[in-house]
Amino acid sequence: MHDLTADVARIVHDSGVRTGTAHVFNVGSTGALGAIEYEPGLLEDLPASWTNSFRRRDYGHEQAWHDGNGHSHLQATLLDRH
Repeated sequence: MHDLTADVARIVHDSGVRTGTAHVFNVGSTGALGAIEYEPGLLEDLPASWTNSFRRRDYGHEQAWHDGNGHSHLQATLLDRH
Protein backbone atom coordinates (compact mmCIF):
# COMPACT_ATOMS: atom_id res chain seq x y z
CA MET A 1 0.00 0.00 0.00
CA HIS A 2 1.25 3.43 -0.92
CA ASP A 3 -0.25 6.85 -0.18
CA LEU A 4 -0.19 8.66 -3.54
CA THR A 5 -1.82 11.86 -2.27
CA ALA A 6 1.35 14.01 -2.13
CA ASP A 7 2.61 12.71 -5.49
CA VAL A 8 -0.69 13.43 -7.24
CA ALA A 9 -0.97 16.86 -5.60
CA ARG A 10 2.56 17.75 -6.74
CA ILE A 11 1.95 16.61 -10.31
CA VAL A 12 -1.31 18.57 -10.50
CA HIS A 13 0.34 21.65 -9.00
CA ASP A 14 3.33 21.44 -11.34
CA SER A 15 1.07 21.02 -14.37
CA GLY A 16 -0.35 24.51 -13.93
CA VAL A 17 -3.89 23.23 -14.45
CA ARG A 18 -6.20 25.12 -12.13
CA THR A 19 -9.52 23.35 -12.71
CA GLY A 20 -10.31 19.78 -13.62
CA THR A 21 -10.06 16.20 -12.54
CA ALA A 22 -6.89 14.20 -11.97
CA HIS A 23 -7.18 10.75 -13.48
CA VAL A 24 -4.95 8.23 -11.71
CA PHE A 25 -4.67 4.75 -13.20
CA ASN A 26 -2.66 1.59 -12.97
CA VAL A 27 -1.05 -0.23 -15.87
CA GLY A 28 -0.89 -3.97 -15.33
CA SER A 29 -3.11 -6.85 -14.43
CA THR A 30 -2.00 -7.42 -10.84
CA GLY A 31 -2.00 -3.86 -9.52
CA ALA A 32 -5.01 -1.91 -8.32
CA LEU A 33 -5.96 1.52 -7.08
CA GLY A 34 -8.35 2.00 -4.24
CA ALA A 35 -9.44 4.79 -1.98
CA ILE A 36 -9.15 4.14 1.73
CA GLU A 37 -8.51 6.18 4.82
CA TYR A 38 -4.74 5.96 5.14
CA GLU A 39 -4.40 5.32 8.86
CA PRO A 40 -2.35 2.81 10.87
CA GLY A 41 -5.20 0.42 11.70
CA LEU A 42 -6.26 0.08 8.09
CA LEU A 43 -2.67 -0.18 6.92
CA GLU A 44 -2.54 -3.34 9.01
CA ASP A 45 -6.08 -4.62 8.40
CA LEU A 46 -6.27 -4.42 4.61
CA PRO A 47 -3.15 -6.47 3.80
CA ALA A 48 -4.12 -9.00 6.48
CA SER A 49 -7.58 -9.41 4.98
CA TRP A 50 -6.08 -9.96 1.50
CA THR A 51 -3.62 -12.50 2.87
CA ASN A 52 -6.38 -14.38 4.68
CA SER A 53 -8.70 -14.28 1.65
CA PHE A 54 -6.14 -15.36 -0.95
CA ARG A 55 -3.69 -17.77 0.54
CA ARG A 56 -1.01 -18.98 -1.82
CA ARG A 57 -2.05 -22.26 -3.36
CA ASP A 58 -2.00 -23.95 -6.76
CA TYR A 59 -4.29 -21.59 -8.72
CA GLY A 60 -5.38 -22.46 -12.25
CA HIS A 61 -3.58 -19.33 -13.47
CA GLU A 62 -0.33 -20.66 -12.10
CA GLN A 63 -0.84 -24.05 -13.71
CA ALA A 64 -1.10 -22.25 -17.06
CA TRP A 65 1.64 -19.61 -16.63
CA HIS A 66 3.87 -20.92 -13.81
CA ASP A 67 4.41 -17.38 -12.50
CA GLY A 68 3.25 -17.79 -8.90
CA ASN A 69 0.90 -14.80 -8.90
CA GLY A 70 -2.62 -16.19 -9.31
CA HIS A 71 -3.56 -14.67 -5.95
CA SER A 72 -2.43 -11.22 -7.17
CA HIS A 73 -4.79 -11.33 -10.13
CA LEU A 74 -7.72 -12.21 -7.86
CA GLN A 75 -6.88 -9.48 -5.37
CA ALA A 76 -6.65 -6.82 -8.10
CA THR A 77 -9.91 -7.97 -9.68
CA LEU A 78 -11.84 -7.72 -6.43
CA LEU A 79 -10.39 -4.30 -5.67
CA ASP A 80 -11.61 -3.26 -9.14
CA ARG A 81 -8.55 -1.90 -10.87
CA HIS A 82 -10.61 -0.01 -13.48
